[in-house]
Amino acid sequence: MTTDATATGSGTAPAGTGFHRRLGLPDVIAQSLSVIAPAMSGAFLTYLASTKAGGATPLAFLLGTLAMLAVGGTVAMFARSLSSAGSMYTYITRGANRPLGFLGGWCYAAAFLVLGGAVLWGFGFFTASFVSLLTGGDPAWYWFSLAGLVVIALMSMFDIQASTRTQLVILAVTMAALVVTAVVVIGIGSPSTSVIDGTTPVAEAGRSFDLAAFWPSAAGVSWTGVLFGLSFAMLSFTGAEASAVLSEETRDPRRAIPRAVIGSIVVAGVFYLLITYATSIGFGVTQAATDWPASVAGLAAVAPNQVFAAVVLASAALASLFCSLGVHIAVSRVLFAMGRERVLPARLGTLHPRWGTPWRAIALVLTVWVLLALVSLGFTSRGSQVALAGGVDNGQTGGIFLFTFLAGIGTPLVMFVYLLLGVAGVMQGRRVGKPAFQVVGTLAGLVGALAVFGGLYYSFVEAAPGAGIPVQYAMIPWVCLGVVAVGLAVAAWTHRYRQAVWGDMGRVFDEV
Repeated sequence: MTTDATATGSGTAPAGTGFHRRLGLPDVIAQSLSVIAPAMSGAFLTYLASTKAGGATPLAFLLGTLAMLAVGGTVAMFARSLSSAGSMYTYITRGANRPLGFLGGWCYAAAFLVLGGAVLWGFGFFTASFVSLLTGGDPAWYWFSLAGLVVIALMSMFDIQASTRTQLVILAVTMAALVVTAVVVIGIGSPSTSVIDGTTPVAEAGRSFDLAAFWPSAAGVSWTGVLFGLSFAMLSFTGAEASAVLSEETRDPRRAIPRAVIGSIVVAGVFYLLITYATSIGFGVTQAATDWPASVAGLAAVAPNQVFAAVVLASAALASLFCSLGVHIAVSRVLFAMGRERVLPARLGTLHPRWGTPWRAIALVLTVWVLLALVSLGFTSRGSQVALAGGVDNGQTGGIFLFTFLAGIGTPLVMFVYLLLGVAGVMQGRRVGKPAFQVVGTLAGLVGALAVFGGLYYSFVEAAPGAGIPVQYAMIPWVCLGVVAVGLAVAAWTHRYRQAVWGDMGRVFDEV
């Protein structure tokens, strides 16, 4: 085994760049599942797929699980031979070339910077909703988000293993809570009248077993709608590859990382299948085509009583906090890896001498999250915030707006990185003579392209006839193009003026 873990443009590594290998399989599984955040996505984000897939949303998530296994398979194949905190950046650099690798790392870091902020500010809105349900008050979302920011700073700065073990416990608790709620909803069966308007009769009243959820025509939707739903279902798996950033902190990364990536997709897929089926039954499979898209609350909307609804909200809030922690861990490691290779400022590429964490990258991420919130809120009128918050005008409005707007920017970017990963997988497969690598790489590229389309869909198409497209949605494609353009410009400048650094890209890992 040759070790390039100390390579830099000058041939020597900056001081303090060696991680401690303390993590095992449970830790890296916790990292992937925390970023996926099944409890948060299962509670709320399934409604995005339901806007087109209706009661057949469980089928969309089943197909989405199979599609995401192609992305996970590509990551797993790279992870078996490459061990780097740069993860996607390193894989694309080595599999394809330096320009695509830099662009992939740049977009991945930008996407996770934005998505992490979205989920953190979303934590404030979820928690405020939970408190409002319990007390009837109208608490301001930002106090909860700022408290979450402090928690994330403390957990990420000092002890990564304590963070991953806490993530694992929270995952188990929140997912178990939603599973219990889903089983209760299925046991009760479909309602006799619409849970939205309380008057429309539901044809499948009392039915707990309904295969129409897996056949579009029986559910009253089209296969085209299911395919649209598929693209949104894949968005709920974003971050399955996040365990790869812990490769240099894991005792046996070439075995643990592939298992964590594939295992987290399978676990999340089974979980989503149960939650979406329960939600479909809770609305009534055919009635869900109308009612599910009208309710962001998803499973909470069909919960049998206020206690179960509160459990769903509390689980989503906890999951969102630890999702933002997982995203923070991921993006700080990618920034560290790129700083260590000096394609980004070298100060980002050093570890704290006592705690062994990339403390400068951690501080940068937390600062960017705050700035993103201040700029987004400062340049958006209250009326526009209310519109993007689904008409909500209370103490939760700003949190809902930030969650929706920032997630809309980050999602297409990370899906674009999946597309680049697929290209790198195909090229690596040809280079090393592995047809299986080429197959999963091709599938991953197609999955990434489809998910980019899904992520940008509502930037070009009205959510409802005559609703118009909010300017914030319309600007998302241009913001994403701007991120790509700046990344290409920085890559071109580095290639021309810093040739030694450019030549060393992708060398910070252990290679079999």
